[in-house]
Amino acid sequence: MARKIFFVLLIFSLAACGPKPPVSNPSFPALPSKYQGASFLKNFRTTTEAWWESFQDENLNHLVKKLLSQNLDLLEAQARISEARALLKEKRAAQFPRLDFNFRGDRQKIVILAPYFRGGGYITGRFTGSLAASYEVDLWRKLSHATQAARLKILAEEENRLALAQTLVAELVSRYLEGAFLTCELRVLKEELFSQEAYVEVLEERYQAGLADPSVLETERRLLAALKEEVPRLEAEITTRKQQIAVLLGEYPALKISFTLCDYDLPPPPPGLPSDLLLRRPDLRAARARLLSAAEEVASSRAARFPSLSLTAREGRLSNALNTLLRQRNRFWELAFEVFQPLFDAGERKAREEAARARFRALEASYARTVLQAFFEVENALLLETTWRKRLFLAEEQERAACREKEIKDLRYKLGVIPILDYLKARHFCAERKRHTLMIRSSLLLNRVSLYRVLGGGWPKLLQGS
Repeated sequence: MARKIFFVLLIFSLAACGPKPPVSNPSFPALPSKYQGASFLKNFRTTTEAWWESFQDENLNHLVKKLLSQNLDLLEAQARISEARALLKEKRAAQFPRLDFNFRGDRQKIVILAPYFRGGGYITGRFTGSLAASYEVDLWRKLSHATQAARLKILAEEENRLALAQTLVAELVSRYLEGAFLTCELRVLKEELFSQEAYVEVLEERYQAGLADPSVLETERRLLAALKEEVPRLEAEITTRKQQIAVLLGEYPALKISFTLCDYDLPPPPPGLPSDLLLRRPDLRAARARLLSAAEEVASSRAARFPSLSLTAREGRLSNALNTLLRQRNRFWELAFEVFQPLFDAGERKAREEAARARFRALEASYARTVLQAFFEVENALLLETTWRKRLFLAEEQERAACREKEIKDLRYKLGVIPILDYLKARHFCAERKRHTLMIRSSLLLNRVSLYRVLGGGWPKLLQGS
């Protein structure tokens, strides 16, 4: 009994001495505790809302909901997750005992070629039925490390799917915003075109009366033609945006999509964002999971170089006739253990371990690069947010000044103080400034979509009263 206890304790002690996964220590440059956008604020909530809802557009929310349930890329990613879960079950199965049933029967005639044997031969038969149990003792945690590696791969696939979903949602929202602002730009362009057509008509009348310079008339005609050329371009781009959205939804050809959201102005980001928000990005979490999985594979391949211990048990019946197979006297059994240790394999297992370590180091560098790239993307998006807001402020100032000038000249034209050409030119310039403001606002909102994407979502709200 003491020997059995000693043997069990020896097995557990050997298992505890198994190789450990390598510790990840990627060489990151020193990262600041906050983004350079503004001063640091604390007490952020840990949960985030669906960032696309901040645009307050029900039509857009409906499209995003359809995207998340119908997109073919997401369905493919979900299938890969199911595959990874099945592979995890396969790895886990190796940690449990295995039970096999075997039944075999055979009959054969043996021919004897001898002059003194006149029977020609005889018939023999054998029937065997057995149950065999086998179990590999995970002495060095080779199997448990392989199972943990498979589990981390599932986590990486799930995070990849979340990252893909965020990318697709960002693309959908961007195409929707572009379509909305192109629609608004087309509407303002038609107003600008109407003013330019009226201007050219008046100028042609004056030219016929000898009161206008022909070069000025040709210049205005050229401007009119350029504006008319913009109409089919915008219409084609609007149709393209609808088709792109339809493909994302898996509903090609394009359905009827109504664009809104031209006048909405998102509030600026909060005056400070902690840099640890970056850690919630699913692509970073996926890279981290892949790195940890590679570390577990290193430990598993290292453990494969140590001796393995297998326990087997077999019990069954053996008989030369089927009707006597279950008799007790035909019973046989076997208990065995096997210690297996290759002495020479030309460096195969060592090379496998070295390859696993090389993959781990490569993923370590990849993870560090991914973190740095993500930090740069957030900083750049915050910088562009500030830049586009400044440009939008100046564009709105120009638009207000141009439209006030139009109102003043409209009043003066009605009073007969100025000619109609001055009023039409002011009206044209006001519409032109509106178009310019729309393009600046569109760029600002598209950059906000990029900011949401690189942050892994919207920013948390500040806790009240803290």
